[in-house]
Amino acid sequence: MSRLAELRHEHDQISARTKELLEQYPGNKWGAAQSNEWDSLMSRAGEVHAEITAVQAANEQAGRDWTNEAGGTVKVLRNAADFRAHYANKPGTAGRGEQIQISDFLRGVAGMKTSAGVSAALSVGTDSSGGFAVPSLVMPQILEALVPASSLLSAGAGIVPLTEGAKQYTTAAVDNIPTAAWRLESGNLAESAPTFRAVVAAPKSLAFYFKASRELLADAANMDAALNVAIAQAFAKELDRAGLRGTGTNPEPRGILNTAGIKAVSNGVNGAALAGYGNFFTGAQELLAANAPMPTAAIMSPRSLVKLGGLTDTTGQPLRRPEMLSGMTMLSTSAVPNNLTVGTSTDCSEIYIGDFTKLAFMMREQVSIQVAKEAFATTGEIGFVCHVRADVVLTHPACFAVVTGVRA
Repeated sequence: MSRLAELRHEHDQISARTKELLEQYPGNKWGAAQSNEWDSLMSRAGEVHAEITAVQAANEQAGRDWTNEAGGTVKVLRNAADFRAHYANKPGTAGRGEQIQISDFLRGVAGMKTSAGVSAALSVGTDSSGGFAVPSLVMPQILEALVPASSLLSAGAGIVPLTEGAKQYTTAAVDNIPTAAWRLESGNLAESAPTFRAVVAAPKSLAFYFKASRELLADAANMDAALNVAIAQAFAKELDRAGLRGTGTNPEPRGILNTAGIKAVSNGVNGAALAGYGNFFTGAQELLAANAPMPTAAIMSPRSLVKLGGLTDTTGQPLRRPEMLSGMTMLSTSAVPNNLTVGTSTDCSEIYIGDFTKLAFMMREQVSIQVAKEAFATTGEIGFVCHVRADVVLTHPACFAVVTGVRA
């Protein structure tokens, strides 16, 4: 039994004993022995509670944020409601009574006039990278803009917000579904292949910079929307590329394509033109045969998505999507290239098919923003460097298939 489990068990025993005393002696009409026991229980309860808090904090530092000691699952954020609920009660929300926008925060970072709430947030100081952590009141705005800009998040992938402290985090991934077998009375159990493996992920740094004139930052009425879109799209494109095609070689995360256990579907030795939905059926068959759920989405290059939408039948009518694939969301991203080499063809692309809820971006709680005043001082502009730390985790690789050799 783990130390945390022992402490929780002791806490339950203390609670049960105090309840017994209260039931046996209504109105606290007990003698000296019961009074001493009560005082002792209350003292120990405080010590146990403090130790439970300390052990939980130590577990976070050790990187066990993904699951609790009781086996509970980690919270994965997928939509606007999740983002708002998660950050609603986070520290660093000074100025909660006012509506802080990303432009307010950037003006404060740049030393320009801003609101009292932003000033309070900035007074906390710089983070470990030398930048200012985006306040919890602003983070949901950025994440909400990130979802529609990312094909993976739109397909169902989630964001796992991680607390500061640990450099590595461990979660369990499903490699194989165990095989059950009937047995005779007193008969031996059938052996089954190992089904789980540990996936160690370490958030890696992703950054970009942009610049804006002082006048635009101070006066533009729609600056908040523009900033949210710009920041979200910059991060989204690279998160998509890394999540789909990342090599896993530092400093790049490992994406679906290079993860062991995914299903590979070849579209021919030299590739072949996308002529219908055959690739999608083949991918779905591979996944279902591996006991994975029916794929919920497919991600491809814009060229492939437009080609698919423009296909016609023998009468010249738009090709109707087969009923079996009607529930599959079709998405595109420029992160999937069209110039891959397959055999003698150099114009090939890929299609990613699967249940994308089995993919998550492990992301530090806050985006960090640094100001670069001097670099653009002569033009009256201010530069902002945005950092986020994230990694990619597939909790069930067999839920994904990659079709290669998709030509125009």
